[in-house]
Amino acid sequence: MQSKPDYLDQLIEKASIAAGNDNKLAKMLDVNRQTVSNWRHAKKPCPVGDQVLMAEIAGLKGEEWAARAIVAQYEGTPKGDMLFRALKKSLPAIGAAIASGGVHAHAICSSASESVSYFIRCILC
Repeated sequence: MQSKPDYLDQLIEKASIAAGNDNKLAKMLDVNRQTVSNWRHAKKPCPVGDQVLMAEIAGLKGEEWAARAIVAQYEGTPKGDMLFRALKKSLPAIGAAIASGGVHAHAICSSASESVSYFIRCILC
């Protein structure tokens, strides 16, 4: 069984609700219903492109989710740390989103300002 980032369940659920259900979400993504189920149950990895599309369907910022997905692919490795630092440095709002909801997301931030605020609180603590 594949490892699945914590935030992926929330992303799939939000996109499914926005689409109407998993069947409609699958059609919007041009995949079959079983593929969405496989992502939910970590039987197959969810490609970065599909995560970005689900974010857009859910009304979230696709670029933040692309960054999260890329960092998650390399989590726990030196390359993952370098990617996180590079994204945080070059794209502050995206870096903040990764830090706040990151690869271990428990809640999805819907605005960059909320993400930046959380990121700042993490640094100060």
